[in-house]
Amino acid sequence: MYHKTKGSCNTGLLRVARQQHMSNPVLDLLNNHRSIRAYTNEPVTDDIVTTILSAANAGPNMNNYQPVTFIEITDQALKAEITAQVGMTYIESAARYFVVAVDFNKDLIGLTPEVRALAEERLSTYAMLEGGIVSAGVALGRAQVAAEALGLGSVTMAGALGAFELYEQHLQLPKFVKAVMGFSIGYPAQEPGIKPKLPMAGMWMKDHYDQDQMVAAVTAYDQTMTTYYADRGVASSWVQNNTKLLTRPRDYTGLNNYPKQKGFRLS
Repeated sequence: MYHKTKGSCNTGLLRVARQQHMSNPVLDLLNNHRSIRAYTNEPVTDDIVTTILSAANAGPNMNNYQPVTFIEITDQALKAEITAQVGMTYIESAARYFVVAVDFNKDLIGLTPEVRALAEERLSTYAMLEGGIVSAGVALGRAQVAAEALGLGSVTMAGALGAFELYEQHLQLPKFVKAVMGFSIGYPAQEPGIKPKLPMAGMWMKDHYDQDQMVAAVTAYDQTMTTYYADRGVASSWVQNNTKLLTRPRDYTGLNNYPKQKGFRLS
């Protein structure tokens, strides 16, 4: 009989992580995800985009506000300008590139002036922005899976937000519409390997947050990533990569003020 003792939850979760995944076409698609950053010149039709965004739109969202809008940039010169600013060539080279925005403007349409004033006060709160961002994340995940199901590759980019001033300048975003991510799709011109993820113990806990469990999971994963990078000729690890990313100098003043410019309070 299995008796639950200190550390037994850790052991059980690690054992689950080592077991063979259940398999069916949907699970295989999810588990074999890889970000694609190089694309062929083959066009992606509007019918395919409609199919992908329909799948994104069908997902759960905050209170059925449906506070997510995908804004496609078709101007190649603007895509090139964004690429130059953020250093992501897979914006300019993608067959289709979208700015994904939290959008509560749509929820104000049709309201009387009195109701709208009350609604704008509610929408300005951090809780609403957070709910919108979560909704955008759900929609993006579904769009990515739909794209892969159709044989396309994609990549989501938080770093694309570094061009938020260009989005504001060119996309005519109203109040309560805030860019949160970039999303590129196209037919893959590369076959990158599947990047390992944390073991199950690094994302599944029971009844409380277990720091010892997380330390053990991260320690094991760091060794996995050391081997992963070494196989690609890179001397690094997950911890070393996090150290570099989290300590490099960067001025976030503009991005920190961006939500306020769009009508959202952060306190």
